[in-house]
Amino acid sequence: MSNTILSSNANSSLINTLLGSESVKNPNIYSTEEITPPYAATWQRCDPTTGDALAGRTQVFNVMKYGYLQQALLCWEKEFTVAVPADGTTKKLSAANDVIRCIDNIELMASGRVVSTLNADDLYAQFSDLSEADSIPVRASALGARTVSVPVGGAALTKKTEKYCLPIVFPQFESVDTQLNCQFLEGISFRVKWGKIDNFESDATAAAIPANSMYMRFRYKAFPEEQVSEVLSANFDQPELAQLTSRWYSEAPISFTTGAAETTKDVTVELKNTDCVQDLFAMGYVAAAAEAYVPQRITNIKLEASGQTIFEMSEEELLYARLGEHGWSCSQSVDASGGASRVAKIQNGLYTWYKLSNTMSLRELNAPKVVVSFADLAVNTTYVCRVSEKCSAIFSTTSATGRYNVALSN
Repeated sequence: MSNTILSSNANSSLINTLLGSESVKNPNIYSTEEITPPYAATWQRCDPTTGDALAGRTQVFNVMKYGYLQQALLCWEKEFTVAVPADGTTKKLSAANDVIRCIDNIELMASGRVVSTLNADDLYAQFSDLSEADSIPVRASALGARTVSVPVGGAALTKKTEKYCLPIVFPQFESVDTQLNCQFLEGISFRVKWGKIDNFESDATAAAIPANSMYMRFRYKAFPEEQVSEVLSANFDQPELAQLTSRWYSEAPISFTTGAAETTKDVTVELKNTDCVQDLFAMGYVAAAAEAYVPQRITNIKLEASGQTIFEMSEEELLYARLGEHGWSCSQSVDASGGASRVAKIQNGLYTWYKLSNTMSLRELNAPKVVVSFADLAVNTTYVCRVSEKCSAIFSTTSATGRYNVALSN
């Protein structure tokens, strides 16, 4: 049977044209593709250099001068005061996305200078853009609602401590090419500014972050000496190393209050940023920090500039906004409990993490603005509309000193 197929193929003009192409490669001819030199992977705990977690207070976590920084996790505990009888009933401790209220912003710093910032809305925009598989650990360790129950015959509870673990993924961590070489760079640190840390659900009566429960867990990779020398000679043979990556920018929040019979609202956000934007994310939620962080339903989003409508998609069309390289749209997390699917995304390129597929300069656009249409709003309630932007940026490292900073953003 195979001989018949091969004979038929031999008489095909298309197949013979393909066989004559330089792109043809038989996958059964053994060859080793690019492989990474073996390295030492280590995970280290880092305690803050300053104070406890209190609303509005900042804490600094200094990164070791060691290897490449691959991953950063921010961890803390939260203690709830709650009366839990031993009858098997489930008590609510905190709502979904409580961690987003807990964080005001996180800054990546080099020798005390801020080089990149993620605020709470940027973090949530990141999480909303994850696929179902990628979002599972984030929901399980950070975003998910917390509950407690005691089986019949157990010991009643008055206190319950929950642990949270939040991945901090600055764009530098999204590609092996741009991971931070902490051994060579000037001192790298993270500065965390805490937000509303004492929120709790109706079944609890109080909540607080215990002293000394906050820390960061860093994953490093370290190469042997000969590989380190090779990297330094290749990357720093010129006065400066320029690396293309991205950073986040948040437009000024727009507050609005619904009327006595108003459940829908069109909100306009003027874009003041002049950088090159890869993606825009729009979201809206109740303004009061004591309320749960639940994005509201968006029925339409429109980007206008220079008198033209550049982008407009309805609620149904937004399901296809994340166009992939394969021609199909990529889905968000299917779990709707935290509202991640209600974050609207304007994607300029293709859905990919490992390379720049497109970017759009806002510098020469006249009066760019995003118009967001909300629905199912509560009456007489104040909301906030936020637009977060993932922007292209070139970071530079000075070969002589290891100084790390933004070199070009437009």
